[in-house]
Amino acid sequence: MDSLNASDTGESALGRALRKFAPVKRSEVLTVALLALNVFLLLCCYYVLKVVREPLILLGGGAELKSYASAGQTMLLLGVVPAFSWLASKVTRIRLMTTMQIIFMGCLVGFYLLSEAKAPIGLAFYIWVGVFNALVVSNFWSFANDIYTEEEGKRVFGVIGIGASIGAMLGAYVPRLLHGLLGVPGLMTLAVVLLGVSIVLYHVVERREAAKKQEVAQVKSAEPEDGARKDKKGGFALVLRDKYLRLLAGMLLTATIINTAGEYVISELATRHAETYAAERVHPSAGAAVTPDAADKKIDDATKQDPLFKAAKGGYLSDFFSSYYFLVNIVSFFLQTFIVARLLTTLGVRRALFIMPLIVLGGWFALILFVNVSLVRVEKTTENGLDYSLHNTLRQALFLPTSHEAKYKAKAAIDTFFFRMGDVVAGLGLVFLFVEVLHFGVRAFAVTNVVLACLWVFLAYRSGKMFDKLVAENHPDQVDQGAMGRLPTARVVPKATLPEPAG
Repeated sequence: MDSLNASDTGESALGRALRKFAPVKRSEVLTVALLALNVFLLLCCYYVLKVVREPLILLGGGAELKSYASAGQTMLLLGVVPAFSWLASKVTRIRLMTTMQIIFMGCLVGFYLLSEAKAPIGLAFYIWVGVFNALVVSNFWSFANDIYTEEEGKRVFGVIGIGASIGAMLGAYVPRLLHGLLGVPGLMTLAVVLLGVSIVLYHVVERREAAKKQEVAQVKSAEPEDGARKDKKGGFALVLRDKYLRLLAGMLLTATIINTAGEYVISELATRHAETYAAERVHPSAGAAVTPDAADKKIDDATKQDPLFKAAKGGYLSDFFSSYYFLVNIVSFFLQTFIVARLLTTLGVRRALFIMPLIVLGGWFALILFVNVSLVRVEKTTENGLDYSLHNTLRQALFLPTSHEAKYKAKAAIDTFFFRMGDVVAGLGLVFLFVEVLHFGVRAFAVTNVVLACLWVFLAYRSGKMFDKLVAENHPDQVDQGAMGRLPTARVVPKATLPEPAG
């Protein structure tokens, strides 16, 4: 393969631009760019559907129904994941990607027709979008995992993730502008078109990789005849029987519980201070206008019913979360664009796994000592920025040394069911128990998150150790010896000679 320092003669402007700030080889540039464009379109598609789902669910059942929908998504995944696993056992990766996208497109056409018929689709569409988001992104990264080796993925996944970051940033704003022009039916049609373009990009990448008959990336996921390709077990069974996959599931579950509980904390503190701020606007004689870190004050019911109070509270919350999400997106984009790829190539996957849990541990420990909205905002901005960039890239890279079956079946189970289960545990478990039953304050959530962050550090240690062991067994020439120490080298199966499954 070409050296990273190869001459730029004859190289495209895109290639030179990528190689200036990312460790991408010349021969990889076009495929990396196509994959980045694909995940960009998929994230834009998701945000288009988010714009559609919010008014449908809120007008059809209100915020309470929306809060219960997460449990419905988790229950639905108990059926979706086994069905997906069955399909993944029957077809090749490109047919799997194509079939799933066509199914999603067909669902959208069905929702479009029901919407035109004025049918009440709010709850069903909300649950479907949650499953769509988790599965379509998981499928994309499964495909990327299947065409890259561990060494390649460590270098290029951070660059591919830039497409996701840009898609999330633009997707959060552009669809809202289009909503007034296209309406709900038009946005659904746009989502169908984006999924269709995504299918084309999958096929282009597949053909490019198929042409590289001597590249390990083309067939790296193939297994011996008695290996994982003949394994008929579903995604849940693969996770339960494999120690490494259980560690990945446990790590994602832990991280999701911490994040969801943290979202409740920042929402709760922001609401308290919004009420204090609004009370000062209604009764300015009570003192100077409060800052976001002012102490909470008792507010009587009459004040809370005042239209001026409600308007001031709503304005504060709107400004607070607008700036909060904007900063999260900016931090995430900066990290993904300039830091993640170089960090992975410098530290390796194993060392990089410790960065986010240690920062989360420090942030929530500080919140035990000093509970205020500014500190929790800094912590959550940092946490979410890392989650959407470094942690997301690491989650995908951890599947690089796994089998073909694990990349599709087990990854789908982990990225969908275990992810949503984290939301359910935090939302219907911790929040309900601490707030409604035990009447604990914000500090209890901080203590819980510190304990969970310690568990996350331990899981990161175990996962990183097993990741390097799997790399040593499959590709001993790609092991980071500084991180690995001395590990026994297992026999390497000549995977390049093995065919893909029929179908």
